[in-house]
Amino acid sequence: MNSTLYQINTRVWRHRFGKDTQLLDVPDAYWKQLSKLGVHYVWLMGVWQTGPNVLNYALEPGLQEEYARVLPDWTEQDIIGSPYAIDRYVLHENLGKPADLAKLRTRLNKYGLKLILDFVPNHFHAESSWIAERPDVFLEVTPPLLELDNHTFFRSPASPDKVFAHGKDPYFAAWQDTIQVNYASANARQFMQDRLLEIASVCDGVRCDMAMLPLPAIFCRTWEHALGMQVQDTKQFWPATIQEVRSQHPNFCFIAEVYWDMEWELQQLGFDYTYDKRLRDRLIQLDTSGVPDHLRAEPGFQERSVRFLENHDEDRILSELDADQAQAAAMVAYISPGLRFFYEGQWEGRAKRLPVQLGRQPSETNPLNAGLKTTKTDLTKLLGFESVSPRETVFYQYLLNLLQHPTIQEGYWSMVPITTHPNVLCMEWRNEEHCLRVLVNYQQNTAQLQASEDDTQWIHYPQKDTTVSFPLTLSPFQWMVLEKAN
Repeated sequence: MNSTLYQINTRVWRHRFGKDTQLLDVPDAYWKQLSKLGVHYVWLMGVWQTGPNVLNYALEPGLQEEYARVLPDWTEQDIIGSPYAIDRYVLHENLGKPADLAKLRTRLNKYGLKLILDFVPNHFHAESSWIAERPDVFLEVTPPLLELDNHTFFRSPASPDKVFAHGKDPYFAAWQDTIQVNYASANARQFMQDRLLEIASVCDGVRCDMAMLPLPAIFCRTWEHALGMQVQDTKQFWPATIQEVRSQHPNFCFIAEVYWDMEWELQQLGFDYTYDKRLRDRLIQLDTSGVPDHLRAEPGFQERSVRFLENHDEDRILSELDADQAQAAAMVAYISPGLRFFYEGQWEGRAKRLPVQLGRQPSETNPLNAGLKTTKTDLTKLLGFESVSPRETVFYQYLLNLLQHPTIQEGYWSMVPITTHPNVLCMEWRNEEHCLRVLVNYQQNTAQLQASEDDTQWIHYPQKDTTVSFPLTLSPFQWMVLEKAN
């Protein structure tokens, strides 16, 4: 089955059901409707207890500029802090009691939904309560390094007599609200495996933040200057950990946020799915040759790729492409095999990406949709749903219905070459009874397609009585869905 993942910014989203809503207060009708829309996995982003002193870390000048751009009337009361600066893996006090997560999973499972939660292997909050209890887990350095680089190294209030490293990756400055886990330490690797086992007891899978950072090659490149010879003690974390989790939870799902062309490596280490940001980048860049080349990758790799246009880290697609281009990009990304990943707000047509440190969603209007009314659909019946762009809402209702077509759910996918127009994508799903073809003219030029021998049999989907006439003209970024019986 080709599955669909829906990401929810939990601490913001909960307010659509009323002030101070907790997880178990969300009506069952909401989860039931998500299932009806074809969602299989629900990723509740940001449910864990975050660290203290939120304002100390969230008022950096660069962040304040971002807040003002998205939410011009923001105040300090709107700041809730990063959900990726975790104190402990227990349910955030504003979302309910710790035992509520397991109860919620049971509720979601009743409607055919599986619960995905965050696992952040690289770091904890800079003042995590774990620091005093388990200082051996974190990357401790000598005081002279603090004098040389007080942006990367710090003294935590939780253990002021020691110098630790903030979490970071090898290409960017350290994250000031975090403390780095020391993967050169066997104690740290075991500690993180134990945390993941605790998480696995209350959900059906994890989305692993920056999953490549614990890899020995990446960790050593990042921290060799701080650890010296100790960095050579770094061992693989993922294979043994994934195996241990699956020994207790056989169907547990591992999703890796991963970049730097390391997707295949993470799949080989045991991840079910890995982010496919390269496809998104090529779609955003209108890379007419790179997109079809990307989709010709090895089928097994593609089936384990996470196809997305938006998430909490990426700008909204409507802020990067115009409406026609954005819909064409969606057809390419989501008709391809793999895990289809949608972000809350995408179906509504939102164009502003909310920084994760803010707890209030900006109000949005789309002047291009003035006077348009959203047709009543299963999507618009979703509780708390507020369409910003009726045009986008109607489009996503169509796409979600299409993705539930039995031919796509259980069939076989292939790229059909169009020799006269190599930049026109023809993606085909086929089973024993039906064949669906999705044509996308992902380029700035009009394309005219001539009929082949079997093209008289095609009809427009879902207009069963409309036969396709050739030659077929596709305007720039126009898409079309065709079907026929085998």
